[in-house]
Amino acid sequence: MTSKKPDFQRGLAAFEAEDYAGAVADWLPLAERGDAEAQYRMGQLYARGQGVVRDFGDAAHWFRKAAEQGHTEAQFSLGLCYANGEGAAQDNALPVRWYKTVAKVSPSAAEANLALLYPNGLGIGPDIAQALHWCRLAAEGGHAEAQHHVGLFHAFGQGVPQDLAAAADWYRKAAEQGYAVAQHALASLYANGQGVERDLDQAVAWYGRAAGQGYVNSQLALAIMHEHGTGVEVDPARAADLYRQAAEQGHPVAQVNLGLLYARGHGVPKDYSETLKWCRRSAEQGNVNAQFNLGLIHSNGLAGPPDYTEAAVWYRKAAAQGNVGAQVNLGLMLAHGWGGRPDLVEGVDWLRKAAAQGHSGAMTNLGALYASRDSKAYNPVQAYVWTIMAAAATQPGPEREGLEAKAHELGADLSSEDRHKAQVVMEEWKKNPKSVAMA
Repeated sequence: MTSKKPDFQRGLAAFEAEDYAGAVADWLPLAERGDAEAQYRMGQLYARGQGVVRDFGDAAHWFRKAAEQGHTEAQFSLGLCYANGEGAAQDNALPVRWYKTVAKVSPSAAEANLALLYPNGLGIGPDIAQALHWCRLAAEGGHAEAQHHVGLFHAFGQGVPQDLAAAADWYRKAAEQGYAVAQHALASLYANGQGVERDLDQAVAWYGRAAGQGYVNSQLALAIMHEHGTGVEVDPARAADLYRQAAEQGHPVAQVNLGLLYARGHGVPKDYSETLKWCRRSAEQGNVNAQFNLGLIHSNGLAGPPDYTEAAVWYRKAAAQGNVGAQVNLGLMLAHGWGGRPDLVEGVDWLRKAAAQGHSGAMTNLGALYASRDSKAYNPVQAYVWTIMAAAATQPGPEREGLEAKAHELGADLSSEDRHKAQVVMEEWKKNPKSVAMA
């Protein structure tokens, strides 16, 4: 009985039916006979572990065979293998562990057995020159994604000197083929005047083409331009529409920006329940701006009764990420016991963290807390220190003058020894604000 003659289309049908073993049965003999498309397909199967044991060495082997015949997809895939060092970094993979163990006892036996088991190697190490070589071949063959990658090599100076003008040329080739990622990259160069003359019309046009394909970063960039009138007329309704498109794809910045449009009633009806919804979606992804705004919504009762407990939850998340406004608001809530029992120690700690970032309001509030005789934090030296530092951090004007007068009044009540202590603290502050803030 004769075996079936290998057939590429039958292999393709098997592959599309997720019968990967069937695809291998047809494609492997063709690949071994030199069929470039079958070689490329076998490379993909090895890279994904479909119908065969996943093995980047074999993937690279077949990609190279096809690439050397001018197969642009294979050239690009081989370039990516070299760019990523596929397989080489998997030190905990079983074959690598086995090889390292055996090699300690008998290096030659390990090499011989490895060659028998993995004739094409376990993978390839990163090699930017090879990555660039194969990506460039694919790019010159008209492969849009490869053209974008060659642009990236030039933009970041990998394998070639950094050259943003060359990057723009490669991005443009891919962008003109409709590749959205390259359209966005080219738009960003025009928006910032990098490698090309700054041209906001071109930026808007290329962002628009990528946004129209659903590319989320371009939707966001275009929304920001329409909200602020950068290169286009201010159009909050268009901004809201673009933010919504990106927000519905889960982009956290678009979500919070859409929520803030609802808070202001710009381009959409004023609706704090919508603000709450979009800010929460963003905050749950860790967006610090959204977390801070959720704290504001709950502490100020903008979307229902004030809820200080919920406000504290979101302020704390934002404060832990270094958001200075959240640190101040959380510090004040805890120090004064708004919505619960006061926690003076933690409240002061958050205010000091904000002060370490140069927040004059945090310094002013620390001065007031330490100056109050009714407060458990009462400390005349600290009151004097923080009031002076608050004055120094405040813009000239009535507020600064008031703080300077208050500092003078507090200083008049201190002994010369206490004023000297205050001076030492302030000198230390100038050297290292963070260490003094935590003291």
